[in-house]
Amino acid sequence: MSSRKAIFSAALTGGLVAIAVTAMTGCASAQSRWQAEAHGDTVAAQARQHRRVVRQQERAAELRRERREERYIRRARIIRTAPVVDAADKCRPQLAVVGDQYASESGAQGEADKAWMQTARWQWGERYMAREHAHDATYECGRSSVGSVVGQVFYRCRLTARPCRPEASPGK
Repeated sequence: MSSRKAIFSAALTGGLVAIAVTAMTGCASAQSRWQAEAHGDTVAAQARQHRRVVRQQERAAELRRERREERYIRRARIIRTAPVVDAADKCRPQLAVVGDQYASESGAQGEADKAWMQTARWQWGERYMAREHAHDATYECGRSSVGSVVGQVFYRCRLTARPCRPEASPGK
């Protein structure tokens, strides 16, 4: 029995020695690798730091380029010049506008009136948009639908008139 114990303890001791030697060899190789990395790592760390700095500089340069390009984008400008109109003449040139379609001809004339007033207001201002002050108004109306929708025919009108401003009212 004691021989078995001796063999077992010798095997166990030898195994422990083998494990210890392996562990020490592993530690030694790991330590030498760490030391090698430590020496080489200063170079690698400097290279990484350099790459990081270069990337930051490239990003900053790209942002500066974008800002510079934005600065030179041309913006559309609308320049309106006052038309040459005699001060005594209170009317503007003739304006022709087509209104939306409607189920009746009188409704289509109302739509043409609204469209004409919107366009006159846009071009000449609110003083000229009143339809009752317009001169030489003519309507051209016609059928706008090809067929009939549920037996209904639609009409569209074109209004041509000169927008005029009203007479000045006395102040209070």
